[in-house]
Amino acid sequence: MMGIFGCFGRKQAPQAPSVCNLRIGASLDRLVAVDDPNGRGEYQLAIDRLLREEEPAVVYLRSDNPDDLSVVRRALEYLSSLGGEVAVAEQIPETEVAAIFGVTVEQYRLAVANPDGDVGAFA
Repeated sequence: MMGIFGCFGRKQAPQAPSVCNLRIGASLDRLVAVDDPNGRGEYQLAIDRLLREEEPAVVYLRSDNPDDLSVVRRALEYLSSLGGEVAVAEQIPETEVAAIFGVTVEQYRLAVANPDGDVGAFA
C-alpha cells in the first residue's frame, strides 16, 4: 500500500524550459517560439506566416541561446533576401545586421526608427 501512495505523493521536479533558437514577432513582448528540429523549413515558414498574417512594420528576432545565434543570422539573411523588410535582432551588433541587409548602420537605424519610410531604397 505504501508503494502506491508513495508514487502519487512524490512531486516531480519541474522540467527546465526548452531552449528555442528562434523567437519571432511583431514586438518584443509577443515573440513566438519556432522549432525546426528536423530541418524542414519551419523557420522560413514561420517568418512567411508572420509577414502574411500580421504585416509587421518591424520583425523582431531573438534566441534563447545567446551562445548560438546562427538561426537568428539565417533568419536575418532570409528577411534581407525578401527586400523591404526591417528586422531587429538585439543580440547581434547593429553593424552585422546592417551588413546582412546591405546597408550602412545609419541607414539601418533610420529604417528601424521609421520602418514605413523609404526602406526599399536601401535594399
